[in-house]
Amino acid sequence: MNINSQISSDTMLSAFQNDAKTSGSTSKSSSKLFNELLETSKNLPSTSSDLGAILLSVNEMKKRAQEMRKTIPHDSNHTKAHYLLAGSGLEFHEIESSLKNLKSSELLTEQRVAQGYNDGDLDTYLHIKKDENILSSIEQSLSLAAKDFDNFINQNFNLDWKQRKDEVRESFGILVKKRQDSSNYDTTNLAPLDPNGPIFWGKPPGSGILDGDLNSNVNGNHILREKFEKYAKIIYRFNNSRQSHNDDFQLTKEFIAIFQNTTDSKYRQLLDGWEIIDNATNQSPNIVEFSKKYLENQFLSYVDNLYSKNPSEGLPTNVNKIRAFIDLKLKTGENTWKFNNLTIVNGIPVWALIFYLLRAGLPQDALEVVVNNKLSFKKVEQSFLTYFKAYVTSPDHRLPQEFVSRLHTEYNQHIKNTLDSDPFRLAVYKIIGRCDLTRKNISSITLSVEDWLWIHLMLIKDDMDMDDPVYERYTLSDFQHTVVSYGEYMFKNYYLQALLLSGQYELAVQYSYKINEIDAVHLAIGLAANGMLHVSSYKKDELISVNDGQTRINFVKVLGNYTKSFKYSDPRIAVEYLILIALVNEKEQIEWAYEALRELILETKEFTILLGKINSEGIRIPGVVEERRPLLQLEDQKDFLYKITEQAARRADEERRIHDSLLLYQLSEEYDIVMSIINKLLGELLSSTDLNQSLFRLNDNSETNYVLMAKKLIEVYINNIEISKKVQARNKETCIVLLKLADIRASFLARQWQNTLQQIEDLDLIPFTDESSTRKRAQEFTHLDENILKNIPNLLIITMLCISNIIKQLNESDYQSLTKKQQIDSLKRVAKNCMIYAGMIQYKMPRETYSILINIEVGL
Repeated sequence: MNINSQISSDTMLSAFQNDAKTSGSTSKSSSKLFNELLETSKNLPSTSSDLGAILLSVNEMKKRAQEMRKTIPHDSNHTKAHYLLAGSGLEFHEIESSLKNLKSSELLTEQRVAQGYNDGDLDTYLHIKKDENILSSIEQSLSLAAKDFDNFINQNFNLDWKQRKDEVRESFGILVKKRQDSSNYDTTNLAPLDPNGPIFWGKPPGSGILDGDLNSNVNGNHILREKFEKYAKIIYRFNNSRQSHNDDFQLTKEFIAIFQNTTDSKYRQLLDGWEIIDNATNQSPNIVEFSKKYLENQFLSYVDNLYSKNPSEGLPTNVNKIRAFIDLKLKTGENTWKFNNLTIVNGIPVWALIFYLLRAGLPQDALEVVVNNKLSFKKVEQSFLTYFKAYVTSPDHRLPQEFVSRLHTEYNQHIKNTLDSDPFRLAVYKIIGRCDLTRKNISSITLSVEDWLWIHLMLIKDDMDMDDPVYERYTLSDFQHTVVSYGEYMFKNYYLQALLLSGQYELAVQYSYKINEIDAVHLAIGLAANGMLHVSSYKKDELISVNDGQTRINFVKVLGNYTKSFKYSDPRIAVEYLILIALVNEKEQIEWAYEALRELILETKEFTILLGKINSEGIRIPGVVEERRPLLQLEDQKDFLYKITEQAARRADEERRIHDSLLLYQLSEEYDIVMSIINKLLGELLSSTDLNQSLFRLNDNSETNYVLMAKKLIEVYINNIEISKKVQARNKETCIVLLKLADIRASFLARQWQNTLQQIEDLDLIPFTDESSTRKRAQEFTHLDENILKNIPNLLIITMLCISNIIKQLNESDYQSLTKKQQIDSLKRVAKNCMIYAGMIQYKMPRETYSILINIEVGL
């Protein structure tokens, strides 16, 4: 059924129903029949969505029914109705009779309408009709607009809305956390943004140091760009301070300022991480000692802050501050505590006080508490004062072996398994005696993440004797494995700090990629600047690798990947980052810094910005890279020119990037190489261009045309004495000859035969009048510079064509004189000399050249 049929059918059903209601003469059987028809029509297939809904007034339906009836011939066999009503259960002859009854009813209705007009209701009818037309137009417009909008959406927005939401969030700089299946979580691979994508070294584009897989494009949105610029300014000032040997610049404090006002828990990790790194600067290289001290100072600062908000009676001594802390954290009422089995002395839980004084890094204060309360200790605790005094006074806070054995015995017999034992007593014994290391946690005490880390650090002993039993061994390496095995899931938003405090700086950088990639890069820079980062060779594909038990990070890759998104938009800033590769003062890293800079130079082609330029007076104006020479350990300019500029020029030459290699050799002050290249280019241009074709193109300039380029260079190289000394005389002479050949070509193309011939004679490359020198010139042919040599065949052809044209002009002239005959004879002698010369060297010229020369000579 076509669309018109569908519309007609639906409209007819409505019209039939209305006509049946208005006609008083319609029989009950007809009404019943059409009621059945109406009900049955509900089983018909619905129209397509393109038709829209039919919402018409009664008068509009009557009008459309009348128009449709007019289009149906009187003798119609109602074929379409057959299709329409097929399967409806109605007999067609019954329908036909009903239609006849409706027709008579229609005549009655028309008569009544006509009478209504005569009765003065025409204005009312027209008013109603107008309103119906307006409403109909509005409905039709809305329907079409809705349909067009739906079609547009279907055609243009076939999207995964989850993905679209993530893209919108990322465009505003909101971190979109990648989902992971927690059941398959691997703590050895902590970077879901895949910073470990492989980079393959080689010549193809997109495979170098600067083509990594950083997901964040610093030019992607305003927020990222703003963060990028903040970091870039810090790095620029950092490099300035390094170059001027200014020790006042504090890199980590600059980075801390970026996160100072952050409230996001993820970014709070970075702030805490930077504070750890800042505290590690100029501190003991011993990771355990530094981390313990950091956690103790952090806790004491927290206690001080808490005390300032809730001051208690008495002097603000360390002991009173810790007592106030205990009251706030452990008391549940006036004389009630969270733990039922605390040892209370004068209203103070004495073991908790000792524990938290140790936690705050106040062992001397803790010793005073022990001494003052020695009479309060139980019988089994009487020897504790001896142990604790030995522990506090020991330089490394280690007990003598004899005390260790006795303390372990008392711990195992009287403290470890006592049900009503004070949990803080157990914790203190465990810490000072390193007891029961098979169970390092103290489950009966609610510990923060910082407390947990501190206790584990207190239990570490790296200077283990081989005779020590296995169960008493707990090293930094063991602790590091414990932290990684628990992973991010256990530490939540403290995992970065846990990695840093356990000395796993490389894994801390890898994990921070999950927080923010740009921040992760700068975390690596901060760690490298403080000498805390172990780096791997760039040849390794992984971001993180383990060599000889030492975790290493691919620092070259970290910085190379980062500069990927702005190396073209901000090449100056890219330089500031790439020279940081040499922060790790290792020979291999420095070499990779050189390679990264060469790659940046060749990819961006920003030669003037990066390497500088040599002006028309031959004076060198340095670029960004040269200004940073001291940071690359390239104090000598010659060393810089060789290792950076000239090597880049050689690479461009190997890749047949002629213009780039010319500029780079020029900047590396390899002027003789520049002259050799330009001679080669000019020689090829002259020898390969048709004689009737110009050597110049529209809009040519000294940077695009080899002739103009050679003229500019030869002028500088001859006029500047210092540069002229660096260029071989043969190369300069060759360039001058080639430029004269270019002038000859220009005169020849302008049909200046006499002038062209004079220029050729002045050039003195081929024999003109001296027949005796012909053989000598033929012998010298092979000794000519190859760039000149390849142009001799064209020069001979130009000479012969000029002679031919001059002779032709003379022969066509009207005057006859002895001078005219002498001119022609002289020209023919020149042609003869040229042919003799060409015959001697014909096998050193293209095969067709000699044939062309013979044909020209025959026509003379």
